[in-house]
Formats: sequence, structure tokens, C-alpha cells
Amino acid sequence: MRHKSKPSWRFIGLFIILLAIIYGIGAYHFDSNNRFLPNTKIAGVNVGNKTAHQASTLINKQLANRKFSITQNGKILTSFNTNQTGFTFHSSSLKSALNNQTSWSWPLHLVSSVEASKTTKFSSTTVNSSQFNKLVATETAKLNQNRTASTPASLKVSNGKVTTTDAKQGNQVDVTKLATSLKKALTNGATALKLDSSVYKTAQANSSAKTATDAKLVKEIVNEKAVINVGGHKVTIPTSDLAKWITYNNNQISLNQRLVKAYVTKIDNKYKTYGKTKTFKSTLRGTVKVSGGFYGWSIKIADETTALTQEILKGKSFEREPVIQGTGYNTKKQIIGNTYVEVDKKNQKMFIYVDGKLKLKTNVVTGLPPKQTTTTGVWSVWAKKRNTTLRGNELDGTAYASKVSYWMPIDDTGIGIHDASWQPTFGGTWYKTHGSNGCVNTPPSVMPKVYKLVALGTPVIVF
Repeated sequence: MRHKSKPSWRFIGLFIILLAIIYGIGAYHFDSNNRFLPNTKIAGVNVGNKTAHQASTLINKQLANRKFSITQNGKILTSFNTNQTGFTFHSSSLKSALNNQTSWSWPLHLVSSVEASKTTKFSSTTVNSSQFNKLVATETAKLNQNRTASTPASLKVSNGKVTTTDAKQGNQVDVTKLATSLKKALTNGATALKLDSSVYKTAQANSSAKTATDAKLVKEIVNEKAVINVGGHKVTIPTSDLAKWITYNNNQISLNQRLVKAYVTKIDNKYKTYGKTKTFKSTLRGTVKVSGGFYGWSIKIADETTALTQEILKGKSFEREPVIQGTGYNTKKQIIGNTYVEVDKKNQKMFIYVDGKLKLKTNVVTGLPPKQTTTTGVWSVWAKKRNTTLRGNELDGTAYASKVSYWMPIDDTGIGIHDASWQPTFGGTWYKTHGSNGCVNTPPSVMPKVYKLVALGTPVIVF
């Protein structure tokens, strides 16, 4: 009976040695010659057994003629040649891929391909950023021509009533997201990019929350109790006006400044005292009406419009005093008050009242009529000086210089109250022929008391 022969252990050993030699020669070949392992792919191009320089030339040649498409749902939306992308694979960049490959694994590459870019990041110098970004911008514009933009949540206000619209996701492509996806696809050697919602522009994430917050604030503004305390008069702004004033533009709540200004102006016209004829209860002539003079106050329209707007936009009830300009403002509904100087030109008398009590009464000499008569109006003492010289011109043009011990100017033309030692008499009809240049001439013996009683800002009624 015959037995099957078995390979000798010697033959097996020789075969193993032969394989080891072939394996070592292969590893040495790829390592010492700086060549890519078999079936190595970079950007989709097989560069097996190529040097870095050879691979660079081969890749760029193939990329120059390769068509790249952007698709969606199986339909090509746009396409371009890869040489338009600004991608260039330099041999210096490819050397890093060579250095990272394991030459001892060359047998595995004989049966399967390996994409080098999966393990190797090429430097940014391989991409012309300007050219790439220009291409992405162009393609994004093409893709978005017939697409719907994402819309943030919105709010509309009309007469204080709020209408809101929820945010909506569109399908327009985001240029930055497309650039990221496209760069990844090109680096991996892909020839197409499937478009999906991951590259869409997203609706503003916080728009709904802001819209809700703004809607709440609008309702709070409409329901405010907004009170302006002007000169002691409390004026409540109607909620219907507040509702009309509210505007909403560019996601910002504001007030129609034209309407707010008109309202402030209306209040000012009603309550201001500046420029208005003032009714005054005189000492000797009963109730008189006095026009003129700069004594009085008014609302500073522009400043108050801004301040009132800021207060209203807080959405909380408030009471405020307006921004005031002028003199004599108070919250007691008083126009002149009970401390003042009264100059009665007809009776040539001056009276000084402090806190409603008559403190001083004296004869005076007012301006020579008709050209130098003391100007009628409600004025105020805006300065006090001792021992000064008053200078001016007589009617004939002659200059004068009068020394006085006490001087209190009341208007802006040089008229005031002062002692007049040159006047031999005061009161009566003396002023008709020997009147002053416009000032209120006061007896020197009385003027020290006047100076002491009258404080800065005291109103002076001349009538």
C-alpha cells in the first residue's frame, strides 16, 4: 500500500524565507524610493508607486479636467471644473503623506485602495482661498435663485395691538456651510456633493424669544399710567395716545417722535408762563394784565421729548416733572408767586412783597416818556452789584457815566433798579419831564433796604 508524500519541512521553510525576502524588498522599495504604496488615492486619484512630484503632476492634471457637480434629489443643480476651485496639490504637501504611510503595509494595498487624505491633512497652502471663496459665492448665488429664505419671527404693532409671526425655516444655502462641505468633498476626491438641509441658512434661533419679549413690553407700555406733573398740574397721557405712538422697526420698539413732540408742545402751550400775558393783582390799580418781559418758564421741548420717550419705553407707570427752561417754575400753580417787586409807572410807586407781606413802599422815578419809558413786562433781578458805574448815551447821543451804590439789572437792555442821588424828588409827575433813561430811579436812603430785601431771581412787575 502506497502513502501520500508530504512536503518536507525544508521546502516550507524555503518558501517562507522567499516570501520574507519579497516582502522586505517591497518595503525597501517604497521606503527608500519615497513612493506611494500601491492603490494609494489622493483626491480620488490613484498615485500608487508614484513619487511626491509625480503624484502632484498627476493629481493636478486630472483635477484640471474633472467635473464636479452639486446635486439634490438626484438632480444636478450646478457644476464646474475642479480647476476653478483653487485646489492645488504641491509635492511639498504630498511629502507629508509619504512620511505618514507605513511602507511595511504594502501587501495590503495590493488588494484594497486607501485614501491618503483620510489620514493626512494638507496644509492651507494647497488652496487659493480667494479663488475658492469666489467660486463658492458664485455657486451659492446660483443655488439660491429660486429658493425660499429663512425668516425670523416677526412682530407688527398697530395702535398698540400686536401681531406676531413665527420663524420659518427656508431652503436657501448658507455660503459658509457650503464652503465647508465643498472643501471636504474636494479634499476627499469626490466628484459630487449631495445638497441637504445641513447647508441651509437657519432662521435666527433667538428671534422667537425676542419677539415674545417685545410683544410683552408693547402691552406693558400701552397699559402704563404715565403722568407729567407740570407746574403743579398732573397730566395723565391717555393710553390711546401711548398706543398710537408705539412703532416697531428693525426689531426695535420705539415711539413716533413727531407725535410725542406734538403732545409735549401741546402741554407746554397750555401751562407755560413764558411769553404769555400775566394777570396780576396790583396794590393800587386792582387786577391788571401785564405783557412782555422774559420772566417765566416753558418746557424744553426737544429734551423733554427724549426724556419722556425713554421713560415710556421702560414699560412701567411713572410720574415725572418735565425738563424746564426759564425762571419762576414751581409746582404750586403760581405764575408770579407771593414774593416780588411791583413798579407802578402810573403812580410812580415801587412795592416789595416777601411771602405775601408788604415789606417796603417808596416813590420812584421811571423812564422819560415817550422814548425812554421803562419797559412794561414781568422781568426778574438777574444780578446784584455794589458801587458801580452805569454807562450809556442820552437821547442826543451824549455819553453819560453815573456812579451808583446799588445796582440790580432786570432786563437784557441795561434797565434796572438803582439809587439816583441826582434826582431832587421822586414820585408824582416828575418823571414826565425829568424821567430816567429807562431805569427805576430810587431814593438813595431807601435803596439799601431794597437791595437787602430783593434776592436774585425775584420777579419784577413793571406796568
